[in-house]
Amino acid sequence: MTTYVGNDVFEKVAERGWRRGLSNLTQGEFSSWFKSTRWLKHLLIWVVCINGMMAIMAYATSESAASGQEGPPLIMMYGIFGGMFTAFAVMIIMQRVIVSEKREGTAAWVLSKPVTRTSFVVSRLVANCIAILLTAVVIPGVLVYVTFGALTPLGWLSPLGFTAGLLMFVLSTFYWLTLTLMMGTFFESATGVIAVPIALYFAFWMLPNMLPFLLYVSPLLLTFSPSPEFSSLPSSFMLGEPVVSWMPLISTVIFCVIFIGVAIWRFNRQEF
Repeated sequence: MTTYVGNDVFEKVAERGWRRGLSNLTQGEFSSWFKSTRWLKHLLIWVVCINGMMAIMAYATSESAASGQEGPPLIMMYGIFGGMFTAFAVMIIMQRVIVSEKREGTAAWVLSKPVTRTSFVVSRLVANCIAILLTAVVIPGVLVYVTFGALTPLGWLSPLGFTAGLLMFVLSTFYWLTLTLMMGTFFESATGVIAVPIALYFAFWMLPNMLPFLLYVSPLLLTFSPSPEFSSLPSSFMLGEPVVSWMPLISTVIFCVIFIGVAIWRFNRQEF
């Protein structure tokens, strides 16, 4: 069996079942990120946005500490810059991943080759997930750790605690990535795809006072807390404090699995 991978190149593959064509599709998606300057542009944007703002916050905290005053809450600010900003960026990046390929006929053309629809969805998920998490979460997070240690009164936090906190940012970003990918299998326009995640984010942020259960089923506590009564999970891990509730972590994992499953189910039943 062969799979088309270029204008005049065919590459033999060995996948069977739902994995047919997965490696070639994934390699193509990785090439769009890492065989161009796309990944570098994204990384530079995030270093400027997240690490630039955190450097400013670190300087303000150090100045405040020198004068005997309390500076900005650094970990909360990191939750906002590294969590909220990243969530909205993921929605923007992912809103066209499925929709544009359906509208432009790329999806139909690719699926006319010996590849499965499941492989199509999984390849988009895997490549974009790794590229976005690396450039928007992991590398900026490591730089934030250095910033905290070198420039702020927090000092060098426990590496294990900070890593656990950083993994919460990874999971939160993955939540919004999988949700937006799933929306792309339901809508035919990018506007429809991005509207639902944005509305859901603001519901999680604005409504917990009226509907407290939202704090436990949303991924917000994986980055920052919208309520002063609760500490975010990264704050608890990084500062060595007790975790208020594990439910946001558990529910986020469950919802990510559901989003991926529904995306695959829906795409396998679409006609285009």
